Amino acid sequence: MRRLCCLLLILCLFIGAIGIVHAATEGFNVAAGQDYVCQINVSSGDKVQLSFFTTGQASSGMCFSLVLPNSTVINVGDVGQYSTSFTSNAGGTCELHFDNSNSSTPVFVALNYEVDRYILGIPEMTFVLAAIVVLIMVVVAVYIIMSRPSY
Repeated sequence: MRRLCCLLLILCLFIGAIGIVHAATEGFNVAAGQDYVCQINVSSGDKVQLSFFTTGQASSGMCFSLVLPNSTVINVGDVGQYSTSFTSNAGGTCELHFDNSNSSTPVFVALNYEVDRYILGIPEMTFVLAAIVVLIMVVVAVYIIMSRPSY
């Protein structure tokens, strides 16, 4: 029984270390006349939500484009803020291009993104919670069976 409890504890710690939702908030400066590329790793079927806004004298002149893992390019154009969500149909790297090449002043970009992973069509968080509940029920059932007195 002690081994089973240790195994359960190790499994819970391992599942906790997986990282259920991958999210980030970052801020960076795009120098005048430069292009900044931010990369996000995604798997097929992941739901990605991203948004950003820019500040600076040339913030409305920031050209933004998105390159999906299947090489589809989405050119948004000159924007000061943008928000979108999509489901990745291929695994790989999603590239966010912030182009400030037409400006003589730097622009600050505040970027937020979240990647929700799915396992067997179920959100990863729900899948992991269901797996933990089933595992706990199995441990309790084994404990009850093992603790019955034999006649």
